[in-house]
Amino acid sequence: RSSLPSSRVIIGGLMFRNATNRQFSTPSAPGFFELRQYVIRPGSMKPYMTETFAAAGVRKAIFDTQDSRWLSFFSTEIGGSLTSVHHLYWYKDYDVRDKIRAKAASSLEWGAYLKEVRPLMDSQKNCALIEATSTLQAAGLPGALSFAAPDDSCTAVAYELRRYQLKLGYNTVPDFLKLYGEGLPDKLRVDDSGASTLVTLLYSDSGPLNVVYEVWRHESLQRSLAARQASRQSSKWKEAVGSIALLAETFDTQFLRPTPFSPWQ
Repeated sequence: RSSLPSSRVIIGGLMFRNATNRQFSTPSAPGFFELRQYVIRPGSMKPYMTETFAAAGVRKAIFDTQDSRWLSFFSTEIGGSLTSVHHLYWYKDYDVRDKIRAKAASSLEWGAYLKEVRPLMDSQKNCALIEATSTLQAAGLPGALSFAAPDDSCTAVAYELRRYQLKLGYNTVPDFLKLYGEGLPDKLRVDDSGASTLVTLLYSDSGPLNVVYEVWRHESLQRSLAARQASRQSSKWKEAVGSIALLAETFDTQFLRPTPFSPWQ
């Protein structure tokens, strides 16, 4: 594409929208994110997705406001329960969340949707997360609220949810972010594959504590390997990872597919 509107910028091969090109302006307050993860009963994924797709407009109408966002809806491809779904929201503060949840509870359309899908669920869990926005911005990345996938997204796109359970301690998360921030710019510099972009970096504020999440977008599962191979050429990143490993108790990763109705594609 030879040119783009001034309200969009290209970073790492992906398009990010500025506030002037959004229905709502990009908030200045950091707020918090809520990650909701559900396990659907075996054999019930198809009816669950059918109902959830049909109610996507209702979800957007409830959760997309000046002070809140519905950001994504993923299904699991590799690395976790194959009947699990993951959806991410942002709220300016907890008072806003209370208002949005009350709005959802009073919606007849939302209530009708829940009546259909609740019997299809096996379990539900959630956690509150804070974005390490300064770490991202120091590496030239704007963070989750300004992220938008390219208009020409292909059907092979995969997201990767990387989860670190760190050791207990007040300084563990700050130490992790310091090390990560020291290595990230060089990792991004040596990766000329254009295959992957770091969408956001989050750490837990409620639920299991001292947990850090990376969310990456890959052009495809196969192309994600190109980004991994390229990052191994960064001595600063390898040094950072070596130090991060001493802070972590466990590390796991899942590949996710954006559903057709997910805002992030």
